[in-house]
Amino acid sequence: MTTPATNSFPDPQATIAAILRPPDDFESLYQGVARSSPIPFVQADGQDRFLPVDFQAGNPEMSEFLARYVRVPIGATMMLLIPRALYLLAGEPAEGTDYLYELRWRLRTQRDHNTSQEQFTPFPYSLEARRGAYEDDPNVNRILIPAWTSEVIDPAAVGNRQLPIISGGAADPQVGYATQGLYVPATVGGETIGHSPNAYFPAVLRRVQGNELSVVVYRETGGSTWDFTAEDGGISNVYGTNLSGVGHPVFKNVGILLVFLTGSPAL
Repeated sequence: MTTPATNSFPDPQATIAAILRPPDDFESLYQGVARSSPIPFVQADGQDRFLPVDFQAGNPEMSEFLARYVRVPIGATMMLLIPRALYLLAGEPAEGTDYLYELRWRLRTQRDHNTSQEQFTPFPYSLEARRGAYEDDPNVNRILIPAWTSEVIDPAAVGNRQLPIISGGAADPQVGYATQGLYVPATVGGETIGHSPNAYFPAVLRRVQGNELSVVVYRETGGSTWDFTAEDGGISNVYGTNLSGVGHPVFKNVGILLVFLTGSPAL
């Protein structure tokens, strides 16, 4: 007897989110630097450090300035959740500046992949090893690592900034924390307030276009340099020590959340 086939519903799954943050001590590194120099977001290493330089930088055939990217599974679908750069203004959380976020990709080599097995590498690299461009010394070969920017994201241009109503009804609405406690009281410098805006912008869904991803942030308007004591206080507050207000420790579990989405189709 043949058992008739039955359909199954899609079974979407998601991996645990990776936390991307600016490099350690970014406030001192970028304070006063031209805002045309974007701040990169990186993943913690095995010692819980957020370092801006690749661990292979300076190795034979590698530039000493090789930036650190996040290893990603090429072809997968990813979701980015970008926090709002909130800070305290007249007793209430506010966003004083809109920032742009750029997605940068790289393809790494098989030889590079084999070397990186000394570290934790979840995804294999795709290009064959190639030697090419040199720097000052024409006798020094360099491994070419193709890199490009896919797009610039303006999260403030989408969604809305309305507060969620969670109880009380239309006659007596009670505005609740959309943050689930994550940014309370961190995003307001230790102050106690009655409500808080949504902690994150709407989720960004994109196809992974390389072996590695770098998310960088910058702004196009305002002062010519990064100033975490004033104009860029929101960045300092969320990711650093809140140089523009009541100081607080660095919260290393607060950052851009990167999630890879998988799913099995209906049979």
